[in-house]
Amino acid sequence: MEHSVIPEEVARFILDRIDSIAQLEAVLLLRQSPDTWWGGKQVADRLYISEEDCAPVLDGLCRQGLLACMREQPKPVYRYRPDTGDLREMVDRLAYYYSKHLVPVSNLVHAKVQMRMEQFAEAFRFFSKEE
Repeated sequence: MEHSVIPEEVARFILDRIDSIAQLEAVLLLRQSPDTWWGGKQVADRLYISEEDCAPVLDGLCRQGLLACMREQPKPVYRYRPDTGDLREMVDRLAYYYSKHLVPVSNLVHAKVQMRMEQFAEAFRFFSKEE
């Protein structure tokens, strides 16, 4: 299996906390400069996505305990600040495996998205049959 190069605990972290490649790239980007507060537009520009698409990515990472968010500004700003040392260590490990095994890590993230879409489709089929 292609994912076998990714340790089980790193794979579990991805499946539990990373919802998209954009989230993965965002957390790794902010990790590179942990003392910097980033605006959504700055992150969006670096990820080559729109600011509107970037906002839920960053908010999701805040909910996952990987970023700090300060909303007192005219627009929210974010910085890398995992809630625990364990989370920080896991992101460090994720960064390592992503740099060495980009395709398997990316495929795992995409597989998670595909699994959710299939579950949604299955639920839709189930409810459609009941009518």
